[in-house]
Amino acid sequence: LDIAIISVMISALLIWFKDRASRFVFLGITLLGAVYLLARFFQLYLTTVALQGFFTILLFVLVVIFQEDLRRFFERLAMLGRFRKRFFAVAAFNESAEILAQTAADLTHKRVGALIVLQGKDPLDRHLTGGSHLDGLLSQSLLESIFDPHSIGHDGAVLVDGNRVMRFGCHLPLSANAAQHGNLGLRHTAALGLSERSDALCIVVSEERGSISLAKGERIHVMANASALRIELEAFFATEAPLSTP
Repeated sequence: LDIAIISVMISALLIWFKDRASRFVFLGITLLGAVYLLARFFQLYLTTVALQGFFTILLFVLVVIFQEDLRRFFERLAMLGRFRKRFFAVAAFNESAEILAQTAADLTHKRVGALIVLQGKDPLDRHLTGGSHLDGLLSQSLLESIFDPHSIGHDGAVLVDGNRVMRFGCHLPLSANAAQHGNLGLRHTAALGLSERSDALCIVVSEERGSISLAKGERIHVMANASALRIELEAFFATEAPLSTP
């Protein structure tokens, strides 16, 4: 049992490094570890002492580098002890996906900008600023009224949890890596920023380009049409909200 627990922890750590840009940090630490072992083997005193001092403060260095990832890990760990009502019938989340896809298509046709955040398993309170609480039933008319250019919530983001609109007019953290994805607007930069800090999925409707983009997992890409968006939304709901029998 002891070996099994350690094996699972090591496997999870390796998968985490593999899936994130931090894998380069992992490779650097591994390289220094190899140099340290060689220095010990060949009895290189100065090199051994220097690397011993480095590994002494390595834990603090890792905490500074990966503070956001560690915070997400402990948040998810805390969420294991809480039960959230995340079970939807097939028809319920299919309807939510249809509403979101159709709304995005209509807003694109009207050249009205929008930013819709779909919450995953990660809590988002510390990432969102401003806005107003709503807790209303998700509908196309509600979303279109929020993103109407004359509405006070037009420039902010809408937070959707399942089939409920929880908040509107809120602001998201901006990405520091937006330049790597080309010339992105403010909504796209905000959507990418939230996707870098959580497992949320962000729908962006560009009023300038008349396009629909999707941000998730530190990446953002343009949707071909509303049907492609709906497929992505159904896959997201199926992953984040396990199905229950109707």
